[in-house]
Amino acid sequence: MNLSTKDMEKVLQIIETYHQKLDLSKKIPLEEYHQRYEKVWAEMEQRKIDLGFFFWYREMPGDGLYLTGYNPTIERASGVIAVGKPPMILAGPESGILSKEVGLNLETNFVTEFSIPDEYYEGVTCGSLTEIIRNYVGKDIRTIGYMTSYDIIPAKFYDVLVNDIAKGAEVIDASDILEELRYEKTEAEFQCMKQADIIASAAVRAGLAVVRPGMRESELAAVCDFVIKALGGNGYGVETMIMSNFRCRSVIGPATNRIMNEGEIIQIGCSPSYEGYKGVCRRAFILGERNEVQKKYFEVMNEGYNRAVLEMENVIANDLPNNRIDLAARNYFAGEEIEGVNMKSCHFYSTCHGTGLTECLEKLVIHPEKPEHYGENVGIMLDLGVYGHPNTDICGGCVESAFFKKGTQLISLTDLPVDVQDLVGKGL
Repeated sequence: MNLSTKDMEKVLQIIETYHQKLDLSKKIPLEEYHQRYEKVWAEMEQRKIDLGFFFWYREMPGDGLYLTGYNPTIERASGVIAVGKPPMILAGPESGILSKEVGLNLETNFVTEFSIPDEYYEGVTCGSLTEIIRNYVGKDIRTIGYMTSYDIIPAKFYDVLVNDIAKGAEVIDASDILEELRYEKTEAEFQCMKQADIIASAAVRAGLAVVRPGMRESELAAVCDFVIKALGGNGYGVETMIMSNFRCRSVIGPATNRIMNEGEIIQIGCSPSYEGYKGVCRRAFILGERNEVQKKYFEVMNEGYNRAVLEMENVIANDLPNNRIDLAARNYFAGEEIEGVNMKSCHFYSTCHGTGLTECLEKLVIHPEKPEHYGENVGIMLDLGVYGHPNTDICGGCVESAFFKKGTQLISLTDLPVDVQDLVGKGL
């Protein structure tokens, strides 16, 4: 065990400081869910959809959380919606009962298809999936729209839509309805994302404060996770990422029991969930003094990040194509070389992605070759990763921060500096 009483004093001070920045009363008002239903109904009426089907689980929660506020744990869940009716939840009995906690009073039915396989529940009768859905709609079903992307819905349930619910019904792709509605954020959504990002900054700051040679990656992750839960985080967009040395070749590696050593490159990434909305903060640093090649690497990575931020400000202020953000960093890297490697080849993935009810699986990932324009009020994570250099000393690192676009205004939601080397081993 490498954590000491002094370490925890640093952590508790960070928790206290960031607690004062939080407002844990922020949440999505129940009336906002009803506004969402009305928007979905309008789209369904326009497309003549009698039944909308959506599917989710904890790692892919966006559509279900958006319409119900509920997220299952081990079990999966689905929901259906018909014009003029609130959604109905179809779930297993272990976590399905938790849907009541949201306060929307949505009808929830337990079905075998979403229960833990072969489990027996005393006093619980699971209903027929198809019969429950037909009774909910209450009329002939001519058109079924699947509102979750086809590649997320298991084949088993897609077959139910096509073959079992209504013979001869047309099944159409309506996944763009929720994708588009989820993309544009309300003020309440922005406030939830803001709380999540404050928590993310605190968790990474605490990890930086206590990290030392000889510590296991999992010990460091434990500190970050403790801070997340202590400050009100209630889940994760992605498991806390701690990578060291050669493990930094991975973009999103979870912590292992590997011992971190002096001189190694380390990455810390945290993505807490607050009221279902995801925050992020990710930084790389050296455990100890940087050698010359590491100094050059961080100089180049940080400059690429800074150029991307400046271009993002320009893009948002002037409604320009957002691929300019990626190209600002990519073109800079094209002119830089470390140990014979052109650094453009290490700019592994696109520089920005959307965020909200998932950490990175929202619209809009920017593409260097596809000029697109941002929406009006959207969440953005600027994720500048430099991976794949053959020298293990600099084999992978990232600067990832959260931003929010409100009209032509860009709001930064991450309070850590770009280069966190000076924070290593220090508290506040």
